[in-house]
Amino acid sequence: MTPEITLDDIQKTVRDSFYVTVGLGVIAFQKAQVQRNELRKQLEEGVGGAHQTVADSVKTVEERLEAVEHRIDAVLDDVEEKLPAQARLVMSQARSAAKDARQQLRLLVDRA
Repeated sequence: MTPEITLDDIQKTVRDSFYVTVGLGVIAFQKAQVQRNELRKQLEEGVGGAHQTVADSVKTVEERLEAVEHRIDAVLDDVEEKLPAQARLVMSQARSAAKDARQQLRLLVDRA
């Protein structure tokens, strides 16, 4: 003899199926959240590393430019000492203007 299926049995089966489906959905959502967080961390680390590499390169370039500027300033100091007073004044003003322009350029680059 086959057991009879009652309305209560059907309701219980539907309810259990619903709970299992909801539970699986919650687990899938949580797993997706974990994967999203892991991906975000990986991307942040990658971007942070790239940012640090760029910052290090910029620092190296700035240090080298400063060294070149010091050498050029030393040569120009020697040249300026040998010039007549009026020419020395003009050269001093030109060097001052060039220094101001370099500082403004650095400010613009730092903002970018």
